[in-house]
Amino acid sequence: MSEVLNFLWAKSDSSNKGDLRWHPLVLHLLDVAASADAILAREPKSTRQRLAAIFGMPWEEARPWFLLIVACHDLGKACPGFQCKWPELLSRLSLKNPRSPSTDINHAFVSQGVLAEWLRAQDWPDDLADLVADAVGCHHGMRAASNTLDRLMGDRRALGESDWEKARQELLESLFTVFKPSKPPAKKTLSGPDFMLLAGLTSFADWIGSNEDWFPFGNSDDCQDLQGWFERRRTQADRALDAIGWLPRSPLCSEEKSFDQVFSFQPRPLQEAVAEFLAAVSTPSILLMEAPMGEGKTEAAFYGHLALQRKFGHRGLYVALPTKATGNAMFARTLGFISRQGKDRQLDLQLLHGATQLNETFQNLRLSGIHDESFGGEVRAGEWFTHKKRALLSEYGVGTVDQALLTILPVRHQFVRLWGLANRVVIFDEIHAYDSYTGTLLAHLLRWLLALGSSVILLSATLSPSTRRKLAEVVKGTLPEQEADYPRLTLYSPDNVKQVHIEADPERRRVVRLQSLPADVTSLQAALMEHLADGGMGLALVNTVQRAQDLYRLFPAGAPLVRNGQRVGKRLSDGTEIFLFHARFPAEWRQQREDQALEVFGEKGCRAGRKILIATQVAEQSLDLDFDLIVTDLAPIDLVLQRAGRLWRHPRNGRPLTEPLLVIAGLSGDEPPDFGQPLWWGAVYREDVLLRTWCLLRGMSTLILPDQIDALVASVYEEEVEVPEALQERLCEAIIQGDGADYSRKNQANHAFIGFPDDASWNDTGRGVKADEDEPGLHPTLIAQTRLGDPSVVVIPLFPGDGFDPTSPPEFFKARAWSLRSMSLSRKGVVRRCQALGVPEAWKKSTLLRNSFPLELNEEGRWKLDESVRLDDDLGLVYDTKEEA
Repeated sequence: MSEVLNFLWAKSDSSNKGDLRWHPLVLHLLDVAASADAILAREPKSTRQRLAAIFGMPWEEARPWFLLIVACHDLGKACPGFQCKWPELLSRLSLKNPRSPSTDINHAFVSQGVLAEWLRAQDWPDDLADLVADAVGCHHGMRAASNTLDRLMGDRRALGESDWEKARQELLESLFTVFKPSKPPAKKTLSGPDFMLLAGLTSFADWIGSNEDWFPFGNSDDCQDLQGWFERRRTQADRALDAIGWLPRSPLCSEEKSFDQVFSFQPRPLQEAVAEFLAAVSTPSILLMEAPMGEGKTEAAFYGHLALQRKFGHRGLYVALPTKATGNAMFARTLGFISRQGKDRQLDLQLLHGATQLNETFQNLRLSGIHDESFGGEVRAGEWFTHKKRALLSEYGVGTVDQALLTILPVRHQFVRLWGLANRVVIFDEIHAYDSYTGTLLAHLLRWLLALGSSVILLSATLSPSTRRKLAEVVKGTLPEQEADYPRLTLYSPDNVKQVHIEADPERRRVVRLQSLPADVTSLQAALMEHLADGGMGLALVNTVQRAQDLYRLFPAGAPLVRNGQRVGKRLSDGTEIFLFHARFPAEWRQQREDQALEVFGEKGCRAGRKILIATQVAEQSLDLDFDLIVTDLAPIDLVLQRAGRLWRHPRNGRPLTEPLLVIAGLSGDEPPDFGQPLWWGAVYREDVLLRTWCLLRGMSTLILPDQIDALVASVYEEEVEVPEALQERLCEAIIQGDGADYSRKNQANHAFIGFPDDASWNDTGRGVKADEDEPGLHPTLIAQTRLGDPSVVVIPLFPGDGFDPTSPPEFFKARAWSLRSMSLSRKGVVRRCQALGVPEAWKKSTLLRNSFPLELNEEGRWKLDESVRLDDDLGLVYDTKEEA
């Protein structure tokens, strides 16, 4: 066997200075091909058919080409620029080396250039050869710009002369002999989805095949029988996939079941309609469910997943939510659902957001898996998938919408994330919750998901007509001229939109009495105490953290209420319990308050006495909370209705109030309040939407839910509300400002993502990764954003006894404990000071702390750099001067 195969190395072991150990390059290439083959063998048939279509061949003919191409991902290591990094082994090669080889060469890009030339020599069409090689060459996470590749392929110092070309040719011929591909593909080029699938598969296979625990080094003798090596490593690849829990993809439920067979209760009208509606679906599509709060949309979506997975061969589920709190709540529900269905095999379920360390259920899955004899199935959270770039490769997942949006943003290995969502069912809950920037990105993502063979289910209780029209544009269709009445299902298929009205559950129809209040927090407190004089569960939902803290302060001091050693509220002398829940608590404190809110105000909470939750928008969506009374700040009409959905959510034998009551602060008076300082409502919501909502609601004494939801939302967002002449000038100014801001956000979104799947924009490498998003202190202009907002920093409060030393990296357990305190702050002065101070050099070496800034506190809990910023056990982070909300 040629010395080329013996001595060209892919990986080396220099731990023993006296013994040269290396893994021959050709063997590594076969390792990764074997991993790809094992992955594809465990995919459903629909995935293999989709991949075969990339080359326009039957799968049996496409498979050898796929394996050969994936194997070529590291072909570029056969160049002096890479091999000279280990001079001891290079000296054994008789290849002629440049006098000063270029060692900073990107070997993956060399692979790309060499493979493209070789494929063209095999009679592949030029465009197809170039794009296939590009997909393989970007397996380190970034694509090469065309000028970079041209310059590289002309660099003889890096690539070597003709003898090196012959060496690479020998490697290619060896691979060709192993896989024996037949005729070249008939396709002329790759589409965007084709490219992402091939790139994602290559990186995934490389991550598996490069792990030395599963694929130990071979030697020169192993190079004598490459076919035998591949077959042995193919077996090893199966063992590796078993080890990480990446098991064969099969439907949760292989046989058709009725709704009551799946959930053990009779379906509501919505759930029954979904089952009938999906029976006629012939291609992966977008299903939009618009129905009132509490109608069982989540269970209907889960049932839809079973039907779509069985019909189209989808390989899993991802549920995307607007916040970490809603993600946590959905995680528990999803765990219960898949556990009951997956009785015949182990399943993997991941939680994807920035505070998974604080979710006890998820951490238990990571440690041991959960096995419940009543379910007969086992669910775990495989450790391998907990890395953020790999999490979407797991079969089942729940997380924030941000994790899904990263699949189409220019971050490293976005195509791996996109591979993870391809051919899956993806559920997006609370889709009304996003501004024009995130909403635009979501529409772009939907186009990609459909192009990748995924089915999508969208859920909302309060959706504007303009959003439904945007969804129709995704499939290049149009809404019916006369839309079906609310509640409704809308099916968006390619070039076709179909709607059907469904009956709301009559038992959930309720009349909510409206009452108006001035905007000051004193009035909110008085309303809570007045209406809950005989006890009950009350919610005060305000628009800013500052107002939440101010309202909490108005109640007298009381005895601390503690959960797991952490303060979560106070008990007044009369027995009233007051809880505070907002986003400006350290992460572990916030988690305790979220858990406490769910325990006290959830369906099975103890309803005795008087209990009040003061919260911001973190309590607005998806959390299963049930209140007798809600006092809320004025907000856009759809969000007011969302908040009202927490009123009398569950049937009770008795309540202290005779009817559901929604009290709206800022609604009273002859004209709306100033939405600027000190309220800051205009910084949170569009002022023109607030004005129209104010005009709509001020003359109403009741809300009839769900009957009025659709008409009320449409009237505000379609600008059908009658606005008094005295407010017209203010409204016009607000519209100009709001439209301008929306246009800017949409424009930013259109420039932020990777391009469309069905035109040439995705192939613009100028849209590619500008920097590694994990780099500490990365400039904000280089960070991929899933949401817009004021610049923010992640800080970690440090107390005097913590032993913080900016020059010394903390040991792991201390770093982990500190990371659990993290919180995101956007106050301008705090952001400026933290960025000026920088991330400590010692922290940059810690994967847990490298993107965080220390917030050193004194004995009184005040920040040493600005004593107006303090951390209070009861209130969270407090700004004693009111620079901003």
